[in-house]
Parts: sequence; C-alpha cells; structure tokens
Amino acid sequence: MLACLACAVMTAWTSSDGLSPTFTVVTCHFGDPFWIEQLTAHIERTSAGSQVEEIVVADQNRDLASTFGLAALGRVGRVVRYPVHAGQVAVLGHDHPDALNRLVREPISTSHVIVMDTDSLPVGQGWLDSAIEALELADAVLAADPGKPGLSHPCFMVLPTAICGALDFAEGVEELGVDTGRLVGIQLVRQGLTVRLLRADRGFRGYKGHLYLDGSIYHHGSGSFLSSSDRRLRKVVDERVERFFRRKVAADDYRLNALERGALLARKLLGMARQ
Repeated sequence: MLACLACAVMTAWTSSDGLSPTFTVVTCHFGDPFWIEQLTAHIERTSAGSQVEEIVVADQNRDLASTFGLAALGRVGRVVRYPVHAGQVAVLGHDHPDALNRLVREPISTSHVIVMDTDSLPVGQGWLDSAIEALELADAVLAADPGKPGLSHPCFMVLPTAICGALDFAEGVEELGVDTGRLVGIQLVRQGLTVRLLRADRGFRGYKGHLYLDGSIYHHGSGSFLSSSDRRLRKVVDERVERFFRRKVAADDYRLNALERGALLARKLLGMARQ
C-alpha cells in the first residue's frame, strides 16, 4: 500500500506538464473579507496563472452575500460551502479541520495542492520558486507549528494531489483537543513520503506572526478571530493591536519603527497588568 502511494505521488509529479509542478491553492474563509482579499491579491501579484491555476475557497460564513463576494476575487475558481461540523465547533470554536478534509478532496487537476490559512500571505516574489526547489528534495513541504516541535501547521502546506485523499486534518481534534492539521506531517511519513518541515521565524521583529520559506510566506496567526462569532476566539486577540497590524499588511509594510515597537510593548505590558 505504501509503495502504491509513493508511486502515485511520482506519477502526479511527472504527468502534469513533464517539467514543473502546478498548484491549486485551497483555503477557508472565516469572518470579514480582509484576509481573503489580501491572500488572493498577493497570489495574483506573485504567481502566474499557469503555476497557481486556481484558488478554491470554503466559505465558512455560509451566507449568499459572502459566497458571491468570494467568487469575484482574483484567481478564485470555486467557492464551496460545507455543513457545520458541530463536534469540532464545540472543541475549537470552528470546524476548520473538517473543511480542509473536504477541500483537499475536491476535484483538482494540478499536480499539487497548497493549503493556506487566509491570513497567510506570499510576501516575496520568489515564494513559488522556493517551494518548487523544496519539492526537489521532499515529497511534501509543510510549515512547522512554531510552538510545538515536530508538528505541522496548516497555514502553509504543499502536498501532492495524489496523496490528499489519505490525509486527515481532524486527527486527534475531538479525541484529544489536537489543533487543526498538526499531525499531517507524521501521517505523510507513515505513508512512506519524505517531508520538509519549514522553520518558523518570528515576523515583525518578534512582535507578530511568523515567516516561512526563507521569509517569503507571512502567517499572521488568529487573523479571523477578531470577527468570529465565537466568544472564546474573540477573547484571544487585542482588537487595537489587530487593527494596527492589518493597516501594516494592507500597506505591504512588514517593518516596525522604534515608535511602533514602543507602543506595542506598552500595550502588551498594560494588558498583562490588567490580568
């Protein structure tokens, strides 16, 4: 069985155009449209349509206006809606794992699937070239969970399409409270594939987010929580800080000056004093 899976991966790699892999991006939209608009715009600016052929979005807002808005975004080829998974919502406050399981099993014609959180953005023009280079040495390329060594993070994953049906982004979620997609790396290894786990470097000089793939992918983290209907998730984020970083991202400015660093530090200390 493992040998068959490995053969399927190699076949998918070589049969797309004989030269280079092709990609479909899949992502889940929660909350207001800021992050999905940023993601699609950044992909449009930094990749050719012959490379990233389509973005498939799961609309977790599950309303008609949201779906129509998503369908109008650049490179979005499909918008899908899935039933609510009540068990996952009870544990996590959302059903991201179930949505990803369904998304990667949608009909996909490219050799590879790129899983991204909506608040993960290509911030370097060479991100796709770097991903392709990484695929020359491994079957799959996965962001590492910055706080849990050895575990993967669904903010950025490059997966052979042929293997996606064997993955489970929900493994351990309801049973043990494991977060979304953290065990995908070990699942791939068990199936006989090689995995490159990308190191997480701190973004904004350590004040917010993480950078992957030589700094060409920025993951904000909890970007959709501000607009979540779940009170548990909204409590995780500081609205003023989130609004500040949204303005920075919208301006494609991932630096902090001394005044900004001081203001953020003061805000953090104030929050600690109130606890």
